[in-house]
Amino acid sequence: MALEEVTARGYAALEAGRWADARAAFEEVLSGTGSPGALAGLGDALFFLGDLGESVRCRERAYAASRRAGNVPEAIDSAVWLCLVYGMSLGNEAAARGWLARAESMAGPDDGLSRAWVAYCAALLATDAHHCRDLIERALAMSHELGDPDLAVCALAERGVVLVKGGEVQAGLRCVDEAMASALGGDGTTFYTVVMASCSMLTVCDLLSDLGRATQWSLAADDYMSAYGCPYLYAQCRMVHGRVLLLTGHWAEAEDELRHAAASTKDVFPGMYHRAVASLAELRVRQGHFDEAKALIERIGAPVETSLVAAGLALGSNEPAAAVALAERWLRSEIEGTGDVVPPLHACGHRTSLETAGARSLLVEAQLAAGNPAAAAVVAEHLGDLDASAGGIRLVSAHAALARGRVAAAEGRLEPATGYFEDALKWFGHLELPLEAARTRLELARLLAQGQPTLAISEARAALSALDKLGASHDADTAAALLRSWGAGGRSVPREAGILTRREHEILGLLVEGYSNPEIAVQLFISHKTVAHHVSSVLEKLGLRNRAEAAAYAARRGPN
Repeated sequence: MALEEVTARGYAALEAGRWADARAAFEEVLSGTGSPGALAGLGDALFFLGDLGESVRCRERAYAASRRAGNVPEAIDSAVWLCLVYGMSLGNEAAARGWLARAESMAGPDDGLSRAWVAYCAALLATDAHHCRDLIERALAMSHELGDPDLAVCALAERGVVLVKGGEVQAGLRCVDEAMASALGGDGTTFYTVVMASCSMLTVCDLLSDLGRATQWSLAADDYMSAYGCPYLYAQCRMVHGRVLLLTGHWAEAEDELRHAAASTKDVFPGMYHRAVASLAELRVRQGHFDEAKALIERIGAPVETSLVAAGLALGSNEPAAAVALAERWLRSEIEGTGDVVPPLHACGHRTSLETAGARSLLVEAQLAAGNPAAAAVVAEHLGDLDASAGGIRLVSAHAALARGRVAAAEGRLEPATGYFEDALKWFGHLELPLEAARTRLELARLLAQGQPTLAISEARAALSALDKLGASHDADTAAALLRSWGAGGRSVPREAGILTRREHEILGLLVEGYSNPEIAVQLFISHKTVAHHVSSVLEKLGLRNRAEAAAYAARRGPN
């Protein structure tokens, strides 16, 4: 088959989202020629297949080959691509700015489309809010003038980010929602349009702590994901998406996304890698796997980036003084910017994060546990001020109400405390945050026990049921113990009696595939000691003597 036909086959596969077929076709072409188009096509296929490093190398070779061939538009296309990837997935601001400058230098005064894309990239890299807005408005206007649907969608989505950062929240959300509808509706001509629009949408959701919007658009993108894979391919987007899944209780999916984020940023983007591993550690804390969380924190040796999850771990381990110190360290790093791991793209203006309100709420809990009610009251007041200035962000309102409820309960003000807890429970429920809602319900149950024991037992049982369903073992055990202390009994059936946990099922699956303990540790981001403990537990629960018997058991049992 002629190379031209194979090249056409590769591009047809790219357009259909058949990434492996596209890679095979372009690799066949490149075995006989150094075609710039085939190099760029292979880079695209590898990007969507998750091989970021090789994808970047292909695009750099495509740029050089296009320059040698005198094809300036193709060279500019590769330079723009490299600017975006170096900025959003590799966190390399110098390289991102270098490729932007290269694209700008090559674009001639009459090459309006190239200059429009340069303006778009420059807006993403701008640090001055007014300059950023001017650039994105220029890119958007030129996209309409020149009839480029991909730039129109991408620029509209990023205009939403700019507006939200400038305080025009409703106008910004309208832009983001319209851009997502346009991208998923097929207005763009490449899959990158969906990727870029999705990244802008998640950036806005992170800025506003708008978990509901992120979840709704992820559901709307189900058909796209089924056909072509997850659109959250840049490290920044994947990280935010993983945290949304973490907070909303989709823990298996969160683990997959966070592992991908960690794997793609290790050795190339330390700040984002540390944040991904810290989020995996937070997942372990939420699940009650404290030893695994501690191992993850110690593995990366990043005391500032992991201080918030370490605070949660300390609080769960009944070390409130340490929790206070660690939470305060994290909050100082946010204020001073020393813990900032945000990529250079989307950097203009002030940025909040999904963690900030939760960090202050945790600090209130830790101060109370440490016997510092006055300090807790001060933090709760600050959280209330944050709520008042946040423009109706439900997550901030929920944490503010929870913090005020805890302080009021500690001060013996039962009636206002009950109202605050009920408000927090309402907001957490609206946001579909199951762990926060169950924990709040347990706080409310403790308070109600002082005057309404029947209602307290009902609330505690509802919390226990939710926690068991979620797999939050430590919190579920706390709820069960509270019920027993009231003479109400705990669980009707012992948790996990004779049954493997989800983690043990994962371990068993990897044993069957022939993984060694060190290989399992790498796969699951846990220590060798923890793997050995889980393997022993699996064998003991199943009454087996060795790994071979475990494999035979799994084969007999079949899929879960």
